[in-house]
Amino acid sequence: MKTASNSDHRRRLLTRGTRFNLLFAIQLFAGLAFAYRTGDMGSRLTYFFIPFIWTTVSIWVIWHTRPAQARRLFQILAAVISFAYLLILLYLTGILGPSVQHLSQLTGPHGVGLTWGRSLGWSPVLIYTGEWITLTLVPYQTIGLIALSYLVYDALLDFARSAIGGIVGIAACPACVGPLFAPLLLGGSSGSSLVLLLGVYGYEIATVLFIIAVGILYYRRWVSKLFLHLRQ
Repeated sequence: MKTASNSDHRRRLLTRGTRFNLLFAIQLFAGLAFAYRTGDMGSRLTYFFIPFIWTTVSIWVIWHTRPAQARRLFQILAAVISFAYLLILLYLTGILGPSVQHLSQLTGPHGVGLTWGRSLGWSPVLIYTGEWITLTLVPYQTIGLIALSYLVYDALLDFARSAIGGIVGIAACPACVGPLFAPLLLGGSSGSSLVLLLGVYGYEIATVLFIIAVGILYYRRWVSKLFLHLRQ
């Protein structure tokens, strides 16, 4: 029985690994085709791969995350908190900001425009500028931040089932709180002044931090057990 269980586990890991690699390969092929047509692969080879890493990890965790069943009130509260967290992420990374007039040349009279000046994943960038806010939706960053917010939503529902409750439960788990501060460093991926502080490899560092944040949230139960074990 144990041998059969181990065999099933290995089969599931192999299937997931194959799907992960296939997803990455499809994006890589599309990126190469896009680069061949535009003649742009980015200023560094890592710049070409970074969007595909973010997108692959994001799609993979969203696909394999099944939020826990909880009371309707907890679902609404978790959704509100995770949406607020997403807005904070968008602001910290420079995707969401106050309205700026100089973008009107790109957005036109309707306030919406697309730019195609960089390799796939960095573009096409959807720009919206209204009376109050401006959105600069870089594809890979946007889906990455949505994935982080979705994992926070899942974590809140998971903790809401315990006697501690959602918010208190997350606050009691330092391993789960850590990723909430990752955007302070992930802001470098949007070209903020933090890139200058981190040096020429700011985007690569932001990618590593993003993977760590997603990993901690996705494997939070295992990380929490490890944290408690180390404290003993």
